[in-house]
Formats: sequence, C-alpha cells, structure tokens
Amino acid sequence: MPTAPAVLGAIAEALLGRTGRVEGVTEPFPGFLDVRLRADPPPGGWHPTHELQFRVTPTRSRRYNIRTVDPDHADRIGLLVATRANGPGTTWAKNLRAGAETTILAGRHIPLRLPGTRRLHLGDSSALGTIDAHTHDRTGHLVAVEVPPAAVAALAQRWPHHHFVPAGPLPGDAMEHWLERAIDAGTLDGIDGALLLGHAQSLQRHRTHLLRRQVLTRRAIVTKPYWATGKEGL
Repeated sequence: MPTAPAVLGAIAEALLGRTGRVEGVTEPFPGFLDVRLRADPPPGGWHPTHELQFRVTPTRSRRYNIRTVDPDHADRIGLLVATRANGPGTTWAKNLRAGAETTILAGRHIPLRLPGTRRLHLGDSSALGTIDAHTHDRTGHLVAVEVPPAAVAALAQRWPHHHFVPAGPLPGDAMEHWLERAIDAGTLDGIDGALLLGHAQSLQRHRTHLLRRQVLTRRAIVTKPYWATGKEGL
C-alpha cells in the first residue's frame, strides 16, 4: 500500500509508466470487479501474476496482479479487484469506466519462486485474482479463500473445486476455523508447499497453525501480505 509525495508519483509515472486503456468493467460476483485493460507490454510481455502499480490518488498507489492475458492479443490483460474494503484503491476501481485511461507502472515480470508441487493457496478476497492466476490450468493444488458471504454461491459455481469460506466480522477467523477442520479431516494430506496471501496478521496466524500442526516446514511456506489491520485499506 505505497504512499509517496505527489511530485515523486508524477516523476515515477513519467519515467516508468505506460498508458492503459480501460476496455470494460463488470461485476462477475458480489464484491468483485473484473477490470479489462489494454496496454503495451513491457520487455518479456505480460504474464498472469505480473504485478502492476497504479496511482489511485495523487499520493497513494495500489498494486494488483494480472489475472489473465488474452492469448490472441498480447496487450490485453485482466484484473480481479475485490471491493469489500472502503479504501482508495476500491474507490479508484469503482470509478473506472470503459474508454478511460490510467497509468500503469510495471517492469519485466519476475515470478515468485514457490515451493512444492502440490501447494495450498490460501487467502482472502483481495488475493482471489492472484490465486486464480497461479492455479489456472494447473491441477493438484488446493485453494481456500475467505470471501464475503454474499459471494460464496456464485464463486463456488465458477470454481467448484475451490473452498470458499464465508468471512466473519474479523479477518482471518473463519479461515482459521476452516484450516483446523481441514487438517483434522486430512484435506491437506499430500500438500508439500503453501502460498498465503492477503491480510498480514491472518497470514501469520495461518502460517503458525501449519507449523504447529506439522503440516509443513518454514521453508515450504511463502507469505505475501496485501493489507494489514491498523493501516489504510485497499
């Protein structure tokens, strides 16, 4: 959730930015926006999970990961943006309209080095687009995502093999209960790596849980926080 003086943001955009044109914005599920953009790719091209940065206010920027790249048009990309939060990134995304232009900061894609061959991908709604990019067209991985209750049915219909956990009042609590039940039921048997994304404090709890129950070792777990309690939201 980077912040910087407005003048530095303008300089970064001038030196590193590229123009993205909004091709369309839809709400495929409650609490999520599908944002389709057209932008010249950086060296090496666009890739699913590619990290992009947008200046959503003069002093604040937000990062999103590419969910899809059009196989027939190398300059067309898609994002899945969660809108449950009320922060500046959510406001920016909700105000996007087809035909509008925005500046994208992006370099050459550097993929995460992930452990294991059958991974647990776990997170909250802010991570769903990234998780889908990591697991699309790949079998054997286990996905669990804490999402707004109103979105569970539609998401389960779209991704029937994923586990969608209705979020409670506090972030991570519902997922922590799901994780305990999944370990007891043997759902995580055979998992040899994990990627945990989303709420910082929840990720630490889930990581500790996996270690305490001896599901995985420390080196087999990768965490990447997107937001944190006590800091300005997405």
